[in-house]
Amino acid sequence: MKDWIPLLQSLIWPVLIVGLVIKFRSSLHRLADTITSRVSQGASFEAGASGVRLGPASPQTPSGPEPEPGAQPVLNAASASAEPRPDATGANTIHLAHTARRERQLDRGNYQYHSIHVFLVGDDDRGLDRVTKVVYHLHPTFYEPNRIVTNRKTDFELRTAGWGMFNLTADVHLEGRATPLKLERYINF
Repeated sequence: MKDWIPLLQSLIWPVLIVGLVIKFRSSLHRLADTITSRVSQGASFEAGASGVRLGPASPQTPSGPEPEPGAQPVLNAASASAEPRPDATGANTIHLAHTARRERQLDRGNYQYHSIHVFLVGDDDRGLDRVTKVVYHLHPTFYEPNRIVTNRKTDFELRTAGWGMFNLTADVHLEGRATPLKLERYINF
């Protein structure tokens, strides 16, 4: 029996995954049909910060605050097509961008801290002019992980410091739109 234990341990995950696929096959089928339908109608489909993207991508013009010396700008990866694509309310496409710079003076113990600047960029200023506020949702380990920014002059920039990479989400509130635009960005260094 002891010779069978490694084999059984190796089979646990594949069996579990197959079982979940069988149990949720109708939901997975509906999800696949929805994605296929959406992409065939010309809309894009994005899955999280992993960068899985189907359909046309919207362009991006790097704008926003100048990065500090030594900071490397990291812009949203959705920049392949040549024409701006308005959203359902006619607003130009808005993206999250960030810069990160190593800050040795902030280090604590084994944690290496970085200065993080997150801001909005748009195809042009008209889209950003419609933004009334941005609610940033940082990783739950941050002090006050939900932060509100209303300053248009800084392109709704959020400045903070952190020691680990995480997925940031933002609720972008626009004039004339009942629900906020949900944006997501993987904060890396």
